[in-house]
Amino acid sequence: MKYYLLFFSLFYICLARAQLVFTSNTTTPTSKLVLWYQQPALNWMSDALPIGNGRIGAMIFGGVQQEHVQFNDKTLWKGNTTSFGAYQNFGDLFLDFPKTYTVEDYIRELDLETAVSRVSYKANNIQYTRTYFCSYVDNAIIIHLSSDAANAISFNVSMLNAHKGTYSITGNKITFNGQLDLLAYEAQLTVKNDGGEISTLSNSLKIENANAVTLILTLGTNYQPKSIGYTDINASQLSDTLTKQTNKVFSKPYNDLLRTHVADYKSLFDRVQLDLGGMQTSVPTNILQKMYNDGDKNTALEELYFQYGRYLMISSARGIALPSNLQGIWNNSNNPVWQSDLHSNINTQMNYWPAEITNLSELHSSLTDYIYNEAIIQASWQQLASSLGAKGWALKTQNNIFGYSIWNWNRPANAWFSLHLWQHYLYTSDTGYLRQKAYPVMKSACEFWLSQFTLGEEGKLLAPKEWSPEHGPWQDGVAYAQQLIWNLFNNTIKASKDLNIDNDFSAKLQNKLEQLDNGIAIDKKGQIAEWKRYKPRRKDKKHRHISHLIALYPGNAISPLIDTLYSNAAAHSLNNRGDAGPGWSRAWKINAWARLLNGERAYTLLRAALQNTTETGAKFNQAGGAYQNLLDAHPPFQIDGNFGATAGIAEMLLQSHLEKIQLLPAIPMAWHSGVVKGLKAADNFTVDMEWNNSTLKRTTIYSGSGKKCALYYKNIHKAYIIDENKNKISFTVKHNNEIEFETTVGKSYIIVMP
Repeated sequence: MKYYLLFFSLFYICLARAQLVFTSNTTTPTSKLVLWYQQPALNWMSDALPIGNGRIGAMIFGGVQQEHVQFNDKTLWKGNTTSFGAYQNFGDLFLDFPKTYTVEDYIRELDLETAVSRVSYKANNIQYTRTYFCSYVDNAIIIHLSSDAANAISFNVSMLNAHKGTYSITGNKITFNGQLDLLAYEAQLTVKNDGGEISTLSNSLKIENANAVTLILTLGTNYQPKSIGYTDINASQLSDTLTKQTNKVFSKPYNDLLRTHVADYKSLFDRVQLDLGGMQTSVPTNILQKMYNDGDKNTALEELYFQYGRYLMISSARGIALPSNLQGIWNNSNNPVWQSDLHSNINTQMNYWPAEITNLSELHSSLTDYIYNEAIIQASWQQLASSLGAKGWALKTQNNIFGYSIWNWNRPANAWFSLHLWQHYLYTSDTGYLRQKAYPVMKSACEFWLSQFTLGEEGKLLAPKEWSPEHGPWQDGVAYAQQLIWNLFNNTIKASKDLNIDNDFSAKLQNKLEQLDNGIAIDKKGQIAEWKRYKPRRKDKKHRHISHLIALYPGNAISPLIDTLYSNAAAHSLNNRGDAGPGWSRAWKINAWARLLNGERAYTLLRAALQNTTETGAKFNQAGGAYQNLLDAHPPFQIDGNFGATAGIAEMLLQSHLEKIQLLPAIPMAWHSGVVKGLKAADNFTVDMEWNNSTLKRTTIYSGSGKKCALYYKNIHKAYIIDENKNKISFTVKHNNEIEFETTVGKSYIIVMP
């Protein structure tokens, strides 16, 4: 520890290309939930900091002589309904400042509590501050430049279109636009200055001697996910829309823009608090990560990583009915790895694992509405099913945003996607949503499978010629497909019952469910069998996917609380797979071990997920971890691992997949004391917990549904329960570790352990 502090109290950072010297820094942020650094970003993938509002976003470099802000819109794709294309970079913003040679007290930070990024430093005895945020309320990226001296802000600003198109500068505005295969796009940058002057250069705007400057960046495309053909307006209408939007933002004072942005963001982010006893540190995040990798026991990085996943979800999965892709919304390439697509065999799903349990349920709709649109409104997924002679809908592994699906059938993905619609209902108890959105999609997926089954040697119904992603043979009855279809049928029957509709169809499903192989069998080596007839090769044994354990997580058919025979076989499978792998694979295993109630093993994988890597090329099985900006590394950057790890931390603290709320089911010794507030459980319960010496002390349950609440914890029969008015609440003891009690919607209940 002393080494790191001494190093950072004395160091000089020299960027030779800019001949710029950064002197010692004694300033530190005041919050634990801040990523911060004492030098500008050099690498987009591993260093720059992300901001976003769900549809648009940017990566902040924080340069002193030149600031670079790369920006995106998640709807900007090449391709269309007949060609795949790829997710695209939108453009780059550059701010060029007067030469300076020595900078003091430099800090580049991202505050997770406000979704605001800042760069601050002192040069020539003047304190400069740049503030960046991406407002959902105003649908714009805002950059505000200020200083503690009058007339001290001077710079040139320019934009770079990532594609060929038109570029214009008029007055205080820079605009570029263009056309891709299907989509029109446009970006508008407007300068609002306090004092000083603005002049026009050949390809930039020059701002001189201002007191403060606000840059307003609006951008968009004419993509519309519900429209047949996926567009709704032409390029001229798009330009008019952005201009009106820009003018509206321009009319608002900067402080109002900041205030409404922060208030809106905090209405989501502040729902959950986590304190694992981590101590505030005076070292930058990259050094905190290095200390952690070297064995430091401070849990501050784990708290930060958990909330970072929630921040990234709010920033990439809000608004338009389009899921966050392999990189969320952040992409600086027109040819990104795997096209930065919507991958249906784990990655798109993992992006939404934290949605319900970490109290961000509204964000789930960017996935569930997308599924509804593609399965029910648009034609392509239905046509894929029809090409197989089936009703319903189906898809392949790689998907663009226009319904075009390529590279290997992933027919069971319709069941996996349906699980997300069902889980949203489970957590919200919203029967209107179930009736209008979830049930039609689930029923249609069932109709697909009813026409696909073949009869296996043991007389059970099998899904024919399926794959365990992304390895092994294609054969009948692979565990991945069977487990998902069993889950789909079971949930659809429950949905029909809850809605009291389609009784004949439900009875038909029940009949097929009783004949269906559930995909849970134990092979000769004591593992969950991945295939019916196949001896795994060496590379299969260590494969990154654990698709044959869907029934463990995110499903609910394997658990130590159901049958230890199968849960032990699942543990054996995980042990043989090993802990190594891409970042998202490690995150998946955190959740799997948490479901097996093994907090120590889950914690080992969490620490592995936070292992720093500098590898930015495509690797598969051994190089996963996190960059120093804490973005997940497959590598390269792939955001699913961030979301999977956040969900995994939540699963270690709370589980509710077995029609009961399991309190602190998998906490490791490292989390011996702590507080968590605001996690969600199925049936719309909100849960707060306090624990000490690895023992639960106090739990508060808020009932959003008025349903019966079942709690599971060791010796919970000894607890007493009071309501918010301190009235004693009676409960039924099912056994020493499980109780249940009636609740009233809108009321809170306090459970105190002796």
